[in-house]
Amino acid sequence: MTTPTSEPQLSTRQRSLSTYEGWTDFAERPARGRPEPLTRDQLDGMSPQDRAVYDLERRVWHANILLRTRQVEDIELQLADILDSNLQDSDRVKSAAAIDAPPALGKSTVVNNFGRVFHQQRIAEDGEWLDQDRDVRHLPVCHVTLTGRLTIKGLHMMILGFYAHPATAGILHRSMAGRDLARAAAECIERHDTRLVIVDDLHFLNMRTRDGVEVANQLKWLANEYNATFLLAGVALRARGLVGEGHTGQEAAMAQTFRRWTVLGLSPFTLTHKRAREEWDRLLFGIEQALVLTDARPGMLVDLSRYLFARSTGNIGSLMDLIRRGASRAIRTGREAIDRELLDDIRIDEGAETERRELEAKLEQQLRNQKARRRRQNKDGEAAAA
Repeated sequence: MTTPTSEPQLSTRQRSLSTYEGWTDFAERPARGRPEPLTRDQLDGMSPQDRAVYDLERRVWHANILLRTRQVEDIELQLADILDSNLQDSDRVKSAAAIDAPPALGKSTVVNNFGRVFHQQRIAEDGEWLDQDRDVRHLPVCHVTLTGRLTIKGLHMMILGFYAHPATAGILHRSMAGRDLARAAAECIERHDTRLVIVDDLHFLNMRTRDGVEVANQLKWLANEYNATFLLAGVALRARGLVGEGHTGQEAAMAQTFRRWTVLGLSPFTLTHKRAREEWDRLLFGIEQALVLTDARPGMLVDLSRYLFARSTGNIGSLMDLIRRGASRAIRTGREAIDRELLDDIRIDEGAETERRELEAKLEQQLRNQKARRRRQNKDGEAAAA
């Protein structure tokens, strides 16, 4: 079943998740409460100031709705298994995990929210501080986001940057050798008892370059060396040569490098069979339950099932953008409900808009074919009965 969940309350200062301050804000801020649904009379009876505050609360709520689909739940189970299996002694080689998925299917959201739950679990187990003097903060998760043309030194600098290590400041890092940076990064992970290292946007590694291959091999070394599980996410990792098998040269190195990586995937939704259509409708029902619109009705989104699939091409990122923008417009215009007329006027990402017309025509044809088959079956049944 698809279960709607809420993002925590936005902090007053938005900081990068690739710093310990930003990650801690994200992982520890309190959960946002769902605004109370009001009747039309209650909504119309509010003062202008109260109405403005209430509408803002709803827009912020809708902008941060998260959904845990079956795919997400399955991935979280696999990741929990990997982390538990990596509680082995230091002489054992640890497994790593990689999420390989097309763009805008929510892989970053999956790894970040899994990391947040793990962060909260570890803080509950061992506390916020690792010493009695409260000098060493417990940082269960390290998060870095890769960029283009990354080198080994750059990778270590990103890890050190998360911990605000002095080596990232000014002239100091230029005077440090690569091995010293690697040692400093390892010490940060050990000192702060980091058990999960999230590396996002892994697809920025270019396996056609020497730097890309060296960084990939370095990630394998880090996964073995650190007392932490590496969780990586990227687009088309197999196609880019980041995960896969090989026999000679660079391919052999990659086969060895990623042999112990468990690769998990996210796929777009589909309407090709009954179970898939039911899963899509469950997703829409979950979104519907999370919305706070005064004139919303049961089935408001489920009744638009095929239309919403065509608009989003089964991509949850495109779907959520469409619904969030639709909910915002419904509030701002006073319509307080979502329907096809409202959504028709909202543009989303170019990929979804480009494929929309072709997919709409295809779905309409499929629907006509299904109706024709049912009519033939009915006629055949009547003829047999006669």
